[in-house]
Amino acid sequence: MGKFMIRPVLAILLAALCELAAAQSFPSKPLRILVAFPPGGGTDVAARALGEHLYRELGQPVVVDNRPGGNSVIATEALARAEPDGHTLLLTTDFHSINAAFGAPLPYDSLKDFAFVARVSTSPLMLVTYPAAGMKSLNEAIAAARAQPGKLSFASLGTSSPHYLGFEWFKRMAKLDMIDVPYKGGGPALAAVMGGQLTFSFIVASNGIRQAKAGKLVALAVTGPARASIAPEVPTFAESGYPEFVMLNWYGILAPAGTPRPAIQRLNASIVAGLKTAEVQGRLESAGVDAAPGTPEELEAWVRKDIAHYRRMIELTGAKPEGR
Repeated sequence: MGKFMIRPVLAILLAALCELAAAQSFPSKPLRILVAFPPGGGTDVAARALGEHLYRELGQPVVVDNRPGGNSVIATEALARAEPDGHTLLLTTDFHSINAAFGAPLPYDSLKDFAFVARVSTSPLMLVTYPAAGMKSLNEAIAAARAQPGKLSFASLGTSSPHYLGFEWFKRMAKLDMIDVPYKGGGPALAAVMGGQLTFSFIVASNGIRQAKAGKLVALAVTGPARASIAPEVPTFAESGYPEFVMLNWYGILAPAGTPRPAIQRLNASIVAGLKTAEVQGRLESAGVDAAPGTPEELEAWVRKDIAHYRRMIELTGAKPEGR
């Protein structure tokens, strides 16, 4: 009887030792972080800041591999096809949720083909306009749009962007008629609003408040469930009478499905530690991103909820994915 009891215990101990050995041997070669956007943007800055921290923490070089295009599908597919050993990662964003929410065919399953490693950040968007427009609040903006149907404009980044979906959703909520002007990047769109060529745009709140304090923009409202800590003077959409209107940008780290749990746990611990340092936080803030470290389980729950959220927005607005 004793022998039969000892064998399961030995098996458990052996499995634990193997897992410990795997964790201690990881990483065994340089890491690669895929980024779905060009160099210089917020995702690129965040990936490089985390990469430098991981190099110091784990002792292996980290290469940031920019794979822009296809609304992040190109980089995401590259991760899905990578060796599931923890050495290839993806810094993903809310575009991952939006692509899944549209339901169009993708070369991967947005949930099953990936292992969730760590949440990196969450950031509300801010609705802004230019000072000469004469609007000081969201309700003033709504009144101006209703007084001039089909005349005022907003900058979007294409139909598969949170900017477009958010504005289309809000237009329907507030019963507004405005013109969508698509741009290929946030920089040109922001420049157009600051120059008065367009009326409104959504931008990351930390960037928006900097421009507002410099007198280049007027901050009208933020899309978070509460006021942003960096802009406590700017009300939420909920405070202006639209309690359902909540949107948060987010960054997260994914690995290929099948990546060993010890590798995920070590990566998560290292990433979370980095996100708590003043250096990494400062670099993220410079790119308009607020650090919000989370566990693999928290990231997975976040993504599942976000997909459902965007699916509802798409159903309400009738939006179609880019190029369709």
